[in-house]
Amino acid sequence: MMAFGIPGDAVTAVMLGALIIHGIQPGPLFATTHSQIAYGMFVAYFLAHFLTVAVEWLGLKLFLRVILVPQRVLIPVILVLCGIGAFALNNIVANVWTFLIFGVIGYGMIKGGVPLAPMVLGVVLGDQLEVNLIRALMTDANLWLFVSRPISGLMLAGAVASVAWALYRRRRSAAAAPAEVEVEF
Repeated sequence: MMAFGIPGDAVTAVMLGALIIHGIQPGPLFATTHSQIAYGMFVAYFLAHFLTVAVEWLGLKLFLRVILVPQRVLIPVILVLCGIGAFALNNIVANVWTFLIFGVIGYGMIKGGVPLAPMVLGVVLGDQLEVNLIRALMTDANLWLFVSRPISGLMLAGAVASVAWALYRRRRSAAAAPAEVEVEF
């Protein structure tokens, strides 16, 4: 994430978003232009491992009691705290509405079986994608530019192949599932 500016999962996508909000651009020059932050993050990760083990070991019995709290109590408390955090970010009520709208969208995505990580990546990387697309189109307005150049063509072909492979595997597993259920006597 620090070297390329591309998050590997939802957690690093949130971290990338936090860095961008603070005006820090992760990428190949991150370690040289923001060396104090980069090395500070390395040290923080290293220390966090030991602190996490210590806190979990000391508080495990207390943490396990959270599962005894009924969901009808726990969920409203979490939602209220998230709403307070959204408002406290900039003291704007619109942030709370944005939180609620995207919460409903996320809930719908979970119920529909749609993974959340691509949406988080899209939100975090969307503005960078737009800026770089505009830069590319400023050099040449021809959209075949993305296919005709070897590196971008290979990247697009890899993306298409990845989606095609995922669809193929899903169809193959769906077709094989009913065959496994049959039992002969």
